[in-house]
Amino acid sequence: MLNVDNYRITRRLRYDPPMTLADRLTQRLDHRIYLDHAATTPPDPAVIEAMLPYLTTHWHNPSSIYVESQHTRRAIDQARATVARSIGATPDEIIFTSGGSESDTLALRGVLAASRWPHGGSASGTSRAPTPPHLITSAIEHHAVLDTVEQLQRDGLADVTLIPPGPDGRIAPTDVAAAVRADTVLVSVMHSNNEVGALNDIAAIAGQVRAVNHRTLIHTDAVQTVAHLGVHVDRLGVDLLTFTAHKLYGPRGAGALYIRTGTPLQPQIIGGGQEDRRRAGTEDTPAIVGFATALQLAADRREADLIHERALQQRLITELPRLIPTSTIAGPKNLDHRLPGNVAALIGFVEGESILVALDLAGIAASSGSACTTGSIEPSHVLTAIGIPDDLARGSLRFTFGRSNTTQDVDFLLQTLPPIVHRLRALSPPPPTTPPPTRLPWLTT
Repeated sequence: MLNVDNYRITRRLRYDPPMTLADRLTQRLDHRIYLDHAATTPPDPAVIEAMLPYLTTHWHNPSSIYVESQHTRRAIDQARATVARSIGATPDEIIFTSGGSESDTLALRGVLAASRWPHGGSASGTSRAPTPPHLITSAIEHHAVLDTVEQLQRDGLADVTLIPPGPDGRIAPTDVAAAVRADTVLVSVMHSNNEVGALNDIAAIAGQVRAVNHRTLIHTDAVQTVAHLGVHVDRLGVDLLTFTAHKLYGPRGAGALYIRTGTPLQPQIIGGGQEDRRRAGTEDTPAIVGFATALQLAADRREADLIHERALQQRLITELPRLIPTSTIAGPKNLDHRLPGNVAALIGFVEGESILVALDLAGIAASSGSACTTGSIEPSHVLTAIGIPDDLARGSLRFTFGRSNTTQDVDFLLQTLPPIVHRLRALSPPPPTTPPPTRLPWLTT
């Protein structure tokens, strides 16, 4: 007689395909802790809901004249007004881009290309080799700025001054002002650093720069700050400001550049009349609508998000160095000078990448710095600019909190991380009982 239960079990074992790697990863993702919100954030359900009609029904090209396209054009116009209002700008001062990197590149290249200041020639009319315009930025900028600046200088299109940070990663306004010259066209300093969370006083930088040269333009990369603290362009005193959607629970592929009225800017992508002829290419209506919705939600939830992220941040900053010998927190110790939710840890005598792999296996997603450079064997340029030795910088970890994180997540991290560090250190040559003198300023014992 056939045993039905045994038959079903045998049949399943014989014929059901084994679980694929994708299935196993999906199963694991249901129980994971995400601590990398500075890299990107999950789109809010309300953002997805706002985008869906423009993916399914109102998908038409907003540049066409028929009625369906005019509906999408109105959606973009409304989104532009919302985005502008969120930073204290007017709609005509907002250019939509594909993200923060494009906005940074457009600001730097666009301003320098549009500069009409005399950088060569003489009063008698005889010509000489033109002098490239002067540009000031900091050594802790995102690679979207630093790589662009490096290329501009290599091509002879800019004379660049890099301002080093202080030990906490912040840029001193007096240092920036001291570097300003008569031919300084642009100063670009990020509002908050994505790796160590250092907040810069952009209003003070702008004020001191203009006291030296009132013609110098000010750009800031506020990608991280808009997400957590919000900004107002007039209070910052900036002429150009970069921000993006995916750092504040919006879609990837949507960014913006604020350009104060009257600021000279030469388009870098040409071939169409979109964005008032300042950035060619068919607008991504769903992403733009999602961007505006995400900014509205961020404004509505800002106070609650700030309190929540500060609490998690404070707990980890307090407990982690206590539980892991020869470790410390990089960046500003004063949380008023630090981006909410950001914790940058330095773990001595162990590689950060090895820790990240072990945390990943334990169900925790984190990073060792900027997501744009993760995977590089070189230490973070931000940490080395601060003065942290290369070998110690390679032991860096970055944890960034978001809306979905809980106190239990922090507790699990604090239970999981110390044994991982202990195990990895046991596999390496024993560390000295006292850190070398060059490490003492950075490590607790």
